[in-house]
Amino acid sequence: IDSGKWKEHIEAIRKKQGTLNYKTVRRDLHGRIMHQEISVYLFKDCGDNEVIWTFARDITEKIEQETKIHELNSLMDTILNNVPAYLFVKDTGNDFKYLYWNKAFECFSKIPASKAIGHTDAEIFPNPEDSQKFRKADLDLLKKLGTIEIQEEYTNLSGEQRIVNTIKTILPLKGKAPLLLGISWDITDLKRAEQALMQAKIKAEESDKLKSAFLANMSHEIRTPLNAIVGFSKLLADTEDSEERQQFYDIVDKNSDILLQLINDILDISKIEAGVFEFNHERIELNRFLEKIETAYALRTSKKVEVKFISNPDDDIILHADRNRLQQVISNFLNNALKFTPAGHIHFGYKVKPQEIYFYVEDSGIGIPADKQSMIFHRFVKLDSFKQGSGLGLSICSTIVEKLNGKIGVVSEPGQGSTFWFTIPHAQPLIEQQS
Repeated sequence: IDSGKWKEHIEAIRKKQGTLNYKTVRRDLHGRIMHQEISVYLFKDCGDNEVIWTFARDITEKIEQETKIHELNSLMDTILNNVPAYLFVKDTGNDFKYLYWNKAFECFSKIPASKAIGHTDAEIFPNPEDSQKFRKADLDLLKKLGTIEIQEEYTNLSGEQRIVNTIKTILPLKGKAPLLLGISWDITDLKRAEQALMQAKIKAEESDKLKSAFLANMSHEIRTPLNAIVGFSKLLADTEDSEERQQFYDIVDKNSDILLQLINDILDISKIEAGVFEFNHERIELNRFLEKIETAYALRTSKKVEVKFISNPDDDIILHADRNRLQQVISNFLNNALKFTPAGHIHFGYKVKPQEIYFYVEDSGIGIPADKQSMIFHRFVKLDSFKQGSGLGLSICSTIVEKLNGKIGVVSEPGQGSTFWFTIPHAQPLIEQQS
């Protein structure tokens, strides 16, 4: 050591009141790294001369052990924080305050470990009922000094309900209060999947039963209009009375429409299930289109029922949509209204709203009970088994409206009539104002 550094070294010792401790690293004669702890003492001898004593202690093994412990702790912390399960430790001797809380618990609970460690459940969980349940389970376990496995629910900081399967165990410590170790697996998504699967199973079973009933009923539904067509066609050929001929003709015409509708419904539902339910958009003058529907229904409707299109001269627009599918939905609504409106009126039309076009068919018929309204757009559902029809029409209408990115629904009260409605967004299809 040169004289300048030596003087600095001496001065440093004097500033520390004659004692200096520090650590140093060097290589020994074999090139091995050595860690040393140096203690330096400065004092004066009898002749008032400054004397320095230096002691060196080899701490290489200690440093290596500390490094290994640090590496093991770091490895363990990395493992525990990457385990896809909640891991936590509570101090039973200090009000069950948390001593450890891993990253998975942070992620699902939205509570950082820094807010949990050193705190109780009541201090960190937003729902008091959750912390009360956790405390009760902890106290019960502490009495038994064993292990329990339970399913728990709690609300995280985001207000989301989580479900976990938890194993808790008591870890005895010599001379200290035991620790409580917990491992929880978040099964929220699994439970949701189970519920969805159960709902799908119930729905599939109901659909299967309805389909079986539908197939059993279809032979009757097809045979009835077919027998009427065949039978009255023969009578039509044999009769010479003009009034009777017209009556037979009306019966054949009515049953032909019924049979055609049944076949069309069956074909449409087959296309839907096969994924080939096509749409061909074209330009439609909406008021003229609905006027033609009004004319067609006025010719075939009893005089006891008024079928009327409520026109909107101020909203005469051009609609770009599938003409046949649009007519199919409106006609189905009108046919249903006619079935359940023995007398009164059936009004239909549309309204242009800021984001959509709203179509409606409103009748003064018998109405629909509130508990049946959610079912009528399901397949094979017939509210009146004595009425002719496949039970598929409204389901097909729902699919058509869904394909047009719209919504469908009904408003009804028993004895007060019904209003069936559907919407089509402005963006799909496009609309333009008549010039």
